[in-house]
Amino acid sequence: MSNFLGDKAHTTEGRLQAQAVERVEQPCARPLAGVRVLLVTSGHEATDARIYAKQAYSLQNFGANVTVVGKLEHGIYGGAVEVIAMRKPTSRLVRFLWQPWRCLWAVRHRHADIIHVHDAEMLVTLPLAKLWWSGCKFVYDVHEDFANLLLIRDWLPTWVKPPVRTLTDIIEKTLALFADAVVGVTGPLAEKFWNRQKVVVHNYVSQEFFDLARKVSRPPQQREFDVVHLGTLSSDRAIFLADTIAEFHRLYPGARSLVVGVSPDIEKIMRPRIPEHCVLFGRKVYREVPELLSRSRVGLDIHPLLAPHLEVALPVKVVEYMAAGCAVVTSAMPVLTRILTDARIDPDSITVIESGRPHDYAKAILRWIEIIQEGADPGAKLREAALRCMTWEGEATRLVKLYLQLLNKPCVI
Repeated sequence: MSNFLGDKAHTTEGRLQAQAVERVEQPCARPLAGVRVLLVTSGHEATDARIYAKQAYSLQNFGANVTVVGKLEHGIYGGAVEVIAMRKPTSRLVRFLWQPWRCLWAVRHRHADIIHVHDAEMLVTLPLAKLWWSGCKFVYDVHEDFANLLLIRDWLPTWVKPPVRTLTDIIEKTLALFADAVVGVTGPLAEKFWNRQKVVVHNYVSQEFFDLARKVSRPPQQREFDVVHLGTLSSDRAIFLADTIAEFHRLYPGARSLVVGVSPDIEKIMRPRIPEHCVLFGRKVYREVPELLSRSRVGLDIHPLLAPHLEVALPVKVVEYMAAGCAVVTSAMPVLTRILTDARIDPDSITVIESGRPHDYAKAILRWIEIIQEGADPGAKLREAALRCMTWEGEATRLVKLYLQLLNKPCVI
């Protein structure tokens, strides 16, 4: 193994990184050699971090011949996996009713051993797809609680949301039975389905993410931003976040804050509400995220209301904050609480808030800033814990084992 750890080889973090690399390098290098895999998404960007940077790269490293099918609006950053680019759907109706068939039509002449679909609307195509690719195995990757998400969609009338949610839930579970296996990002989400073959593959952080963060990391006292929020926002959460940041700046004059992943519509909502020293960034390439987080002292995740779809969700940004060595302030979520408990995270090293107001989050951020100013590094414990048991490479192994089982190949990992 190459000595890329340098002087950190004798530190706790260095040992953990070395162990993580060994876990990647030691298994049978190419158990999926010759296996043809299509990763198909009708709704996500083809370069979505879970689909492209994690699954596609990992499967290819294990020997598979991987092709990603999906819309490609922002180009590929250092891409090494083939992408078949689809046109962006012109409307929600086109996305749900027509885009899945476009995706399959684009690869109709491709041979595949595994077709791994990533959106609920793709399930509609499975009955016909199983006839076309008669010897192929199909996997449905569940990113989120699609049915319960409909309860918070602004484009649905309020009165129609409950029946649409119930109908969608039944249709999704029924059509998912055409898949040979379901892959869920959390255990409770996977367990909602009726399939016999279900595997949990958490959306954890890759070793590359840790490495990129480590290269640019600096002591928390020297970091440029006091608090960062990463990821997209609904309008309600954007207002809550803006109010939280404004309150934090009031409590801590001279503060600097950063929000990454802001869409133009959300920027219009937030801009009038945030203080002068809050920086808003739009969409960033996934490889740029570790550097941005490593410039921030405290990572923030807010969910003012625990909506039904959040009860089975894991906020990946919290793990990314941990990997970048940020202190963390987050809303309480059942899956997150269980994972933090299983990882034996010291409750005093992370702040978890239930049903809080903006003032409560602002005070929690301020508390960590004061602790950091006293010379402490609360993010160091979180980074070590994430490196120990929250890496993507361990999850990728589960996915590979599933593929080998579906194809009746020896499980040699």
